[in-house]
Amino acid sequence: MLTDYHMHLQPDGVGPRSRQAEGWEAVGGHLSATWIGRYVARARARAVEEIAITEHVYRFAEAHGWLDDPFWREESTEDADAYCDAVVAAREEAGLPVLLGVEMDWLAGRTAEIAAFLEGRPFDLVLGSVHFIDGRAIDDPTADDRDWLPVEELWGRYLDELTAAAASGLYDVMSHPDLPKVFGRRIPAHLDRLLDDAVAAIADAGVAVECSSAGLRKPVGELYPEPGLLARFRRAGVPVTLSSDAHAPQDVARDFATAVAALRGAGYETITRFSRREPSQVPLRWG
Repeated sequence: MLTDYHMHLQPDGVGPRSRQAEGWEAVGGHLSATWIGRYVARARARAVEEIAITEHVYRFAEAHGWLDDPFWREESTEDADAYCDAVVAAREEAGLPVLLGVEMDWLAGRTAEIAAFLEGRPFDLVLGSVHFIDGRAIDDPTADDRDWLPVEELWGRYLDELTAAAASGLYDVMSHPDLPKVFGRRIPAHLDRLLDDAVAAIADAGVAVECSSAGLRKPVGELYPEPGLLARFRRAGVPVTLSSDAHAPQDVARDFATAVAALRGAGYETITRFSRREPSQVPLRWG
């Protein structure tokens, strides 16, 4: 079985959304079953049987005040319950093989708010992502200050936040676990032990990590996590999900041949499937 457990119904940013809105407005909006069905159709064309819609939490008005960041505040306008209702309806009324998820940013000072947001909503899985350090996005392609932290401090602080998020009990899957490399700022060799410590902490926390093809579309041009780190997760017994981080239908399951090859090369024979936040293992099969 193949799944794609990380995707979004719109691109990031007000400008990109306005330029692409015609596509979903013509079929009833980005929350319509018809628009979600386009993601499903692309998944099926690429031998994927089940997908999860995992919208960014910063898209929702309920999270508007969580971070004092212009991008975050500009994005946080939608209603979380309307989103949940739409994805559930796509599955239960339209019969589409979709799960309801959310990509939940880790903000250490907002754990109570994160827990309250998740409480009572019928999520099948919750992705944990560390995008922000000191309120700044480490993967913003438009930023002029992406070198604001020395690379050693960037990686050290990122891995501290990633392991704290994993240990929080709030998340099911840790997303793009080597994200700081996105613009080529790889972890220095003398800090390699920090990766081993992070892998061990994530294993102890009992959460999964994703193998994401999205990194192949980024400046770094490689999977998240790269194959060597993926193999460390496998040796530590950390389960995995498979994902594309698509922000448009055409990117669903994109480059999955590379991701599946990396998973098999690391020794994975199963991927993790979720239902109402309960994981199970299914055989990893291509086609």
